[in-house]
Amino acid sequence: MLRKGDVELCFQSGQCDKIIEGEVQMGSQEHFYMEPHGSLVWTSDGGNEVHMISSTQDPHRHQQYVSHVLGLPMSKVVCKTKRIGGGFGGKETRSAFIAAAASVPSYLLNRPVKLILDRDVDMMISGHRHSFVGKYKVGFTNDGKVLAYDLEV
Repeated sequence: MLRKGDVELCFQSGQCDKIIEGEVQMGSQEHFYMEPHGSLVWTSDGGNEVHMISSTQDPHRHQQYVSHVLGLPMSKVVCKTKRIGGGFGGKETRSAFIAAAASVPSYLLNRPVKLILDRDVDMMISGHRHSFVGKYKVGFTNDGKVLAYDLEV
């Protein structure tokens, strides 16, 4: 909650020439990036190092997750990203668990593992932006100077 001043007092004091209020609704949004989440993971250096190619906007986070899951230092985990066709933010934080999940069998079996979600599964588990309702009340002068603003989202 952010609060500065007393908006109700301002609304009731007659300082505002005009007061408008209303409600705005925004539906949920799916990031719907071009390709679904996926990672290809393999070991090298006798199984002591893990490499991956991941569809992500944040290779560092993939490196962190895989390092943590496998108990390896980050210097033993290499993540590369070829290119992604429009991630719209959905390829930042939501994709690292795929790399972590693929890294476990790859590391334990010392074999390459490729994990790519199909679109339906990807949309069910990767999340989205939630819908919201915003209720507002704004008091302002005839010159357009905002004196009071109350917003509940």
